[in-house]
Amino acid sequence: MPFLSTDEKILKWFMLISALMYLIAGTIFIVAPQFVLKAINSVAGWLQLGLKEIPVHPEAFWVTMTFSMMMTITVLSLIAFTNIRRNQGFIVPLCVAKLTSSLSSMAYFILAEKYFAYLVIFAVDGFLFVVTLGLYLRAKRARFHQMVTSMSKKYVPPKPAGETKVAAIKHDDKFRALDEVLAKTNFFELLQQRFVDSGHTEEEFSVVIKPNFMFAYSKKDYSTYTDPELVEYLVHRIVEKGFTNIAIVEAQSTYGNYYKNRDVLSVAKHVGYSTEKNYRIVDLTLEKEPYDYGGLLGQHVVGKTWRDADFRVSFAKNKTHCFCYYTLTLKNVYGALPMQNKLKEYHVKREYDWPTIESLKHFPVHYGVIDAFTSADGPFGVITCPNPKHTKTIIGGESLIAVDWVGAVKMGLDPNCGRFVPLAVEAFGMPKVEWIGDQSQYQPWENVSPVLVEFLDEIEEAYALSDWFFSVATVMDEAFPFKPKALIIRALKTLIAPIQRIFFRYGKLMDITIKQKMDTKNV
Repeated sequence: MPFLSTDEKILKWFMLISALMYLIAGTIFIVAPQFVLKAINSVAGWLQLGLKEIPVHPEAFWVTMTFSMMMTITVLSLIAFTNIRRNQGFIVPLCVAKLTSSLSSMAYFILAEKYFAYLVIFAVDGFLFVVTLGLYLRAKRARFHQMVTSMSKKYVPPKPAGETKVAAIKHDDKFRALDEVLAKTNFFELLQQRFVDSGHTEEEFSVVIKPNFMFAYSKKDYSTYTDPELVEYLVHRIVEKGFTNIAIVEAQSTYGNYYKNRDVLSVAKHVGYSTEKNYRIVDLTLEKEPYDYGGLLGQHVVGKTWRDADFRVSFAKNKTHCFCYYTLTLKNVYGALPMQNKLKEYHVKREYDWPTIESLKHFPVHYGVIDAFTSADGPFGVITCPNPKHTKTIIGGESLIAVDWVGAVKMGLDPNCGRFVPLAVEAFGMPKVEWIGDQSQYQPWENVSPVLVEFLDEIEEAYALSDWFFSVATVMDEAFPFKPKALIIRALKTLIAPIQRIFFRYGKLMDITIKQKMDTKNV
């Protein structure tokens, strides 16, 4: 078990105490249910509140159900105790159980009978809910501050060296906009300097471009992935300078848990890339190798092409994100971490923000671009946006922090509301930004509600729940058939199709029927 903060230790031992308490209470319920009810009635009589005494002949069926629930939350508490950092997500369903019990008992008290026992359940389970949730949130905050402090102690950030340029060019021609961004931010001068410093020949000098396309689900929803035409145009401009060793890289995503053909090459070809042009397509997941990052991340992995690159470019898509408000060039680098099941490996086991920053310390990205020619906004912009915003903007610069700062401001956000910019500033310092070009905010534009961000941040660590959600709630083009799953999962996908249309609005984009989606030929 890694070093725990004081709040994590408190939560850890509270969960052990909770497990023992629930075990004892559950045992009493199943062995002597009448004793419990008589005791509650005695207290009610002693207090002389004028409330009714609850009947003392509970049905065996409900006693059994109560015992089952108590044993379930006992096990949840024990699982959380065994590894309080990794298994914190198991506390969420426990809190749900206590909250539900408390509120339902009060509802019965108000709407049914004025039994004192209902008030006891409301007070006891309500108290347990508040205490458990409070300790859980304190432990999460303490862990976050511990990570930030640890990183700042292990790494002395460089002082900002003057200004860094960020260009935000709005134009009807996306290629001209990109050209202007590259020119105004001295992209080719930066590229040439890196080439000189590398000591390599032009043929050896390795340029790696990391676009965003592994969350693409439909070619019709082009707002969810970096425009391949823009990426290929950047490749063409680099080749013009004599550098031909160019790779377009991505790593596999959690979608591979649920759908076939989700390797990088298959998805790249589906959205418009080719293996017969002047670049290679590299799957960082397939070429991952061990690497010692030291510090918090320690022994982990890295894609060989990403590791060995002389010049790295993060070419992000302009999207909102339901977990961290927005996803731009820094968040795009997270996609280069090569573990396929990112939900489990990062969101649950480690978090996804600080490993990205740790990676950047060892493998810096030398230039960042945001494809904001078409953009995805709304609560689930990272996943789907059937009504893309035609923002007709390209943003770029040497500093990913500065590029993301400009990108967030144009969304109408405080850049520090996200998780990546604050951690990156802690690690590398905040440059002084010279903002060139368009400084208007996108209109119209819909950002993510803080309530949704906080809610998803709490439930994502309950891996069984979040994994089930992504399995059931997502859909794909027919090029990515749903993998064989239990009958109940397939049935649920059919049942929630109307909800998908309401919240994700897939129906407008997907020209496939529910029957086709669930066709056994595709599974």
